[in-house]
Amino acid sequence: MAKKLDDPQERGDFFKSLGTLFAGFVANRIEDAVTSLGPKLLRPPGALDELEFLTKCTRCDKCMRACPENAISVAPASAGLALKTPFIDPRSVPCFLCTSLPCITACEDEALVWPKFRQADGQVIEGPKATRMGTARIKQSQCLTWDTMDREARACRTCVDRCPYPEEALRITVPAEGEAFGHPEVIAEVCTGCGICVFACPAEPAAIVVDPRRD
Repeated sequence: MAKKLDDPQERGDFFKSLGTLFAGFVANRIEDAVTSLGPKLLRPPGALDELEFLTKCTRCDKCMRACPENAISVAPASAGLALKTPFIDPRSVPCFLCTSLPCITACEDEALVWPKFRQADGQVIEGPKATRMGTARIKQSQCLTWDTMDREARACRTCVDRCPYPEEALRITVPAEGEAFGHPEVIAEVCTGCGICVFACPAEPAAIVVDPRRD
């Protein structure tokens, strides 16, 4: 027999569920408010979700000093609440996805954690290939493989050739009918967001950018 809502137990469950939903709503609003106060920064490998990252990162600079490529910078005052937190500017120096990810090992605050990622087929991968710093995005108006008012298209696959996972995270499409060249295409599910493609792009400004992860 179905219980009525005025049954004490049912009412308790109802308000408990309502409270959980409300708490989640408030938490999401707080997170949105905090993370929108500054620029969206590309974090080092293994960074936690932005709000938790900002909470745990003590701005100790150990990850920056541990990076053998000097790829990690410190956010300036214009970053708001993210002041002095580590970030990567891939056009200057990208993340080269070191095998051992020493920046993570150096982080004693666990703001950076060893990456693990569950693929669509259920397989769990970890380490550099499981890194999800962000997702690369092609800017068609800048890419040399597309015609513009100022130039004719030409073949270019520099971003693909420099990608640590070519043909998996980044590939050149088959030329469409009437086109002489294919175009770079990002496979978002595999892209690590390392930014090597941005660093290597011969266009100025770069025809590919990385949108930082925000989950």
